[in-house]
Amino acid sequence: MSAQAKKSLREKVEEEAKAFLPVFLYVWFLLAVLGVHKSIVLSQAHIVQHQGFAVVKALAFAKVLFIANKFGIWRVFDKMPLIVPILAKSFLFGVLLIDMDMIEQTLLEHFWPSHADHDGVNLYDFRTLLSVGLVSFSALIPFFGYREFAKLVGERELQNVLFVRREFFVPRREAEQASNPTPAETVES
Repeated sequence: MSAQAKKSLREKVEEEAKAFLPVFLYVWFLLAVLGVHKSIVLSQAHIVQHQGFAVVKALAFAKVLFIANKFGIWRVFDKMPLIVPILAKSFLFGVLLIDMDMIEQTLLEHFWPSHADHDGVNLYDFRTLLSVGLVSFSALIPFFGYREFAKLVGERELQNVLFVRREFFVPRREAEQASNPTPAETVES
């Protein structure tokens, strides 16, 4: 392999890792918080176990999202209002998170019955499924909202708007007022 090919391969891996890492971190944080919440609500002592599964589910979730982006599955939403892809992706990936929870529970019951949540949240009950789905859907809206806005205005610009002090990229009000006279000043002259 030539030095040029190795460099381009390394750059490609770095680029894909930079795209993958924020997805993984957001979903891991979301699942970790929901796992802690579940443990507190159900008075369970095995909070750490939920964190291990949160990492695995976040990796799987991020990989599915990464693959969907690579294949351009979301191009259907390109000409629609911005709210449509945000809500559609939040809904679809909320369903994916619920499916992952069901798979996790099934695997726990089959391979580690002593660690399974026998008194846990029953994801096969419609009302519970609906409430877990609503929480997952709601928690994913900011994530997909950020991603869609970043595609629209550019990643760097959105980061500047959100994470840089405004006076560094927004003109100061005094300078704006000096160049644009107020309506009262234009009437008097």
